[in-house]
Amino acid sequence: MAADRLQFHEMGLDDRLLKAIADLGWAHPTLIQEKAIPLALEGKDLLARARTGSGKTAAYAVPVIQQILASKQTVREQAVRALVLVPTKELGQQVQKMIRQLTAYCARDVRVADISGKTELSAQKPILMEKPDIVVGTPSRVQVHISAQNLVLHSSLEMLVIDEADLLFSFGFEADLKNLICHLPKIYQAFLMSATLSDDVQALKELVLHNAVTLKLEGSNLPESSQLQQYSVKYEEEEEKFLLIYTLLKLGLMRGKTLIFVSTLDRCYRLKLFLEQFSIPACVLNSELPVHSRCHIISQFNQGFYDFIIATDEQGLDNPSTSASQSTKEVKGKKKKKNSAKSRTGKDKEYGVSRGVDFQNVANVINFDFPTSVECYIHRVGRTARADNRGTALSFVSHAELPMLEEVENALSGDNADCTLKPYGFKMEEIEGLKYRCQDAMRSVTRQAIKEARLKEIKQELLNSQKLKMYFEDNPRDLQLLRHDKELHPAHVKPHLRNVPDYLIPSTMKNLVNPLLRRKNKKKAKFNPKGVVRTPFKKNVRGKNPLKSFRHTGKKSKS
Repeated sequence: MAADRLQFHEMGLDDRLLKAIADLGWAHPTLIQEKAIPLALEGKDLLARARTGSGKTAAYAVPVIQQILASKQTVREQAVRALVLVPTKELGQQVQKMIRQLTAYCARDVRVADISGKTELSAQKPILMEKPDIVVGTPSRVQVHISAQNLVLHSSLEMLVIDEADLLFSFGFEADLKNLICHLPKIYQAFLMSATLSDDVQALKELVLHNAVTLKLEGSNLPESSQLQQYSVKYEEEEEKFLLIYTLLKLGLMRGKTLIFVSTLDRCYRLKLFLEQFSIPACVLNSELPVHSRCHIISQFNQGFYDFIIATDEQGLDNPSTSASQSTKEVKGKKKKKNSAKSRTGKDKEYGVSRGVDFQNVANVINFDFPTSVECYIHRVGRTARADNRGTALSFVSHAELPMLEEVENALSGDNADCTLKPYGFKMEEIEGLKYRCQDAMRSVTRQAIKEARLKEIKQELLNSQKLKMYFEDNPRDLQLLRHDKELHPAHVKPHLRNVPDYLIPSTMKNLVNPLLRRKNKKKAKFNPKGVVRTPFKKNVRGKNPLKSFRHTGKKSKS
């Protein structure tokens, strides 16, 4: 089928751009890229709706770069020719990274600058004074630079891209966006990219697009069942949910990188501390931390340092102050002198996990807490089965959440009858033997342990902050107080929970359990019924005095 479709080398692209595309390993364009790139190169405005992971970023980045390369053959003057608006700082960094990868062989001719971060304006001003060809930023940040006269667009801008357009309104950028449009030239080419075509996006279309071509390419919001397997498992009590995820992860029944969604930030740390009891390392994508720390966590996950990442989605942003208030008040109460420095510890308005963050090669998505809307479910599950990769989505559902499950199933069956949630064939009675271990671990994860885990992360962030480095140099006593504050112990980890004895693994699961895990458990469980201690040095040391059996093998001193 791919042979019948339009290929990159048939689109009239610059050789340097084609070489960069080949380096990225893109054998052929996705459907959105195949349809959007030729239309964009013809100069048409586009309103593109396609599901997450369909290649929307490259669909606008490739024609933007191509047109800048073409215009530079006749016009040598350096100017800002393209503006890309994004809803989050994380997405801004990813767009910049994608454009730099595509301009690897023409970096001198096409320069890109990301101003979405909360760096000081004075630090970003020299970058904008050099007039990069492409500027990436959030609407509020771009508006600030325009007001400060660091960025002038009305005379040079040729292309405007609004990525994840529906999210710009949910993050409160409506006023900034309307003010920004007033500073643009009367004639420019525009691209609106969105996963959904909401009423807000339709209103935005009237503001920025002229005779636009609408591309609604994906019939379904999620991939088909051949690529994405979706399951649901029902539970009676909260304890069963923790027991189930412990069994799935510890026995290796779900393999590959996994993204686990919960409802609140406190639940993130509760689950993280619970998994730590069983030596299952997981990281939390904490919205209270600055963007650089969050991007570092995502980078570590993408590079394979962690197999499990626990996160909330944008539903938790409705009231940013409440979820972060407990830990932030605790830190402020202890160190009142650093109120100004710690103002950033509150939850970031521009933070979103299920949208706008590029998690790479996610094999599984687990809805530990079931989402509260159909859109939220689609955006969460859309993090897996991206491009040509396969994925699995598993949702834990209580009796109270059954109506929402039915709503999700109805929405998905409306798009594609094959795209539904199948019951996960799992019998809770088979893992009753593991229940006491789960209860033992849950007793260690107290409210105090959760609070201290959040405080510990914020405290570490304050100590490592480059922004606070000068402050601590001027106030060394505050640094000493922070360093010598009482040590926090989030949760007591019990060593006996590290391994699962072979006799506790249900017989029906023994063929499914990761063989490496079983071999490791058997090796640790070996013992001699006669009580003989086996060591790598001697076969039998029973009944021997360890002091008398000790031999010094070092050289004798000359004296």
